[in-house]
Amino acid sequence: MISLYQTRGRIRFSEIGEDGRLTLHHLINYFQDCSTFQLEDIGLGTDYFMQQDLAFYILSWQIEINRLPRLGEEIKVGTLIYDCRGMFGYRNYVLFGVNDEVLAYANVCGCFLSVKTGSFVKLTIDEIEKYPIEPKWEMTYLPRKIKAPKAEKYMDAIRVSQFQIDTNGHMNNSQYVAIASEYLPAQIQVKQVRVEYKKAAKLGDCLVPTIARQEDIYYVTLCDQELNPYAIVAFQVE
Repeated sequence: MISLYQTRGRIRFSEIGEDGRLTLHHLINYFQDCSTFQLEDIGLGTDYFMQQDLAFYILSWQIEINRLPRLGEEIKVGTLIYDCRGMFGYRNYVLFGVNDEVLAYANVCGCFLSVKTGSFVKLTIDEIEKYPIEPKWEMTYLPRKIKAPKAEKYMDAIRVSQFQIDTNGHMNNSQYVAIASEYLPAQIQVKQVRVEYKKAAKLGDCLVPTIARQEDIYYVTLCDQELNPYAIVAFQVE
C-alpha cells in the first residue's frame, strides 16, 4: 500500500491564469513545496543539505494532467520517494481535489550534486536509508530524455531575472515551464508536460526559445545564444 506525504491548500487568485485555472508552473510549485516540506519534517531539509554540501538537481519532469483546479478549490498535494540509489533520486507527486479526485500526477528524476564543486555525489547506503522509500505511483513511465524535432521558429532572447533565481543560485525549475508556456496557443488544454533539463540557467543568462510542433505535441527548447539547450519542454495537448 502506498503512503503519501500530504499537504493541503486552496487555489489562490495569484496562481491562476486567464482561464481561471491553476497555471502549469504553479502546479510544479505545489509539487516542489510538498517535497520540500516532507524533507524538512524528516530532518533532511535545506539546513541538512547545506551542512552536507549537497543540492538535488532535477533532471526531468513527467506530469500527467486530468484537470487543472479552479480558483478557490481545496486541494491536497501528495509525494513519495520511490527510489534512491547512487547519485539519483526518484519521486512521484499527486494533486487531489475534493473527494480525492486525482487531478494530476507526476514523476521526477534528479541527481545529487556538490554545491562547492558542481560534481555528482554518490550517496552512501547509510545516507540512502534516511529516505523513506515507498512503492511507485501507478502510471506509464516515459523516458527521461526528450527528442525534439527541428526548430520551426526562433524567438527573441529572454534574460534571466533575479526573481527567477532560487536558493541553489540558478533559475527555478518551474520558471522554465512558465517561460515555455508563453509560446502555446491561447486557450489550449494541456494534458501532459515533460521537461528535460540540460544545464542550469543563471542570473543574467540569455535564453533563446525555439518552437516546433509534431502532431499534438508542442516543443519549446530554451537555448543559450549558441543554441545549446538549457531545457526542452514538451506539451501534449488535447
